[in-house]
Amino acid sequence: MTESGSGWRIFRSADWTSRLNLRLELPKSLQQPHCLDALGATDMHDRIEVLPIKPFWPVLFTFVLPRAINYYRVIKTAIRTRPPPRPLPAETGRGLNALFVSICVFLYLSLPSFLVRSDLTDHNVFQITQSRLSTATDTLFARLALLREDGILTATDEALRAKLGSQALRQIYLRFGPSTLLNCTFCTADDAFSFLLYHLPINIILPHLFHILCIGLATSEPVAGFEASRWRSRALLGATILASIDIGLTSTYTGPSLHTNPRTHTQTPPLGIFWIASTLRYLVLSLFDAALAFFIYASAIYRFLLFSNNDSTDPEVARRRTEELLAKTNLALQMSQTNLRAYSVARNTVVRKPDLKAAEDEYWRRVVDVESLDDESLLDDEEVQAAVSRAYGSGAVDVAAMRREAEMFVKHATKILD
Repeated sequence: MTESGSGWRIFRSADWTSRLNLRLELPKSLQQPHCLDALGATDMHDRIEVLPIKPFWPVLFTFVLPRAINYYRVIKTAIRTRPPPRPLPAETGRGLNALFVSICVFLYLSLPSFLVRSDLTDHNVFQITQSRLSTATDTLFARLALLREDGILTATDEALRAKLGSQALRQIYLRFGPSTLLNCTFCTADDAFSFLLYHLPINIILPHLFHILCIGLATSEPVAGFEASRWRSRALLGATILASIDIGLTSTYTGPSLHTNPRTHTQTPPLGIFWIASTLRYLVLSLFDAALAFFIYASAIYRFLLFSNNDSTDPEVARRRTEELLAKTNLALQMSQTNLRAYSVARNTVVRKPDLKAAEDEYWRRVVDVESLDDESLLDDEEVQAAVSRAYGSGAVDVAAMRREAEMFVKHATKILD
């Protein structure tokens, strides 16, 4: 490395040139040391071209691009060779209906009470009155009375007014809601754990139990079929994890305290953890059920499966599907046997009753008389075709097609006798 008189530094090392990606464009006559000293700073800036440093190009062409092309080919082949879709089984439809009911219930419960019933009783009084946590109780409920009909507080408001006198009870109100604060008879202000014991069963455990019940119905094999039952263990595990997280957060998270962050509570209305958790809880449960319904639907009809199904290599899955196919075949055979037995009973009734037997004999005598004429133009007559069409409830009768179908039926029926 040499330094010229003008203060410019020129790197001649091949290693530095390759690292910094620099290229010098100087005439051969000016590449001598004395010529470099004669060049000014402006000439050197004009003649030296510094290419941008792009170290990601080797990584792109060596690793990223070949793998992207490979993934594209794999996905294209998988789309072309994936299994064809099939109709949704009736059993799976029953399971999806159970999940749909669960989704609708949780979406309804996620709505605030004042949007559903136009009622402000169960809402956060600090938010609807735009009051701070340190606002005096009389001032807080005077603002609340302005929102009530005729400016009169309700009985629930009066009971809540008697409870919100201390900061500890206000923190419990924001954490567990008004119903827990008003209805708990064994709770004390200095024991938040007693409020938690009253709050957990109805507000948290009961919704999750209903959620698990709906998942159990939607993934039960007798109710929803085998395809939905394959998701049973994973769905119940996910529902249990959601319930555990909800119970853990409710038990441990108490929200921002007035002593730890006094500036926030003196400037803005406090957000109640109870109302935020209620909305998020039901929204998460409804989204969980919607995702589960999508996966059950996709696995049942093979419509959204990108790659080939590997269930054929699983002996348990193959055994279950074989049993399901055998059960359906057995049911179809039983229905056919019932129809044959009914036909046999009707046939015996016709044979044993004289008037019905006489009518049947007369019918076959007429058939023989008509067919003995050896006139095939009879079925080509328009009136005959219209009568047959009215009898079968279809359009024009193709005599040749009927003859071919009859021959094929006789051929298959007598194939075992050959």
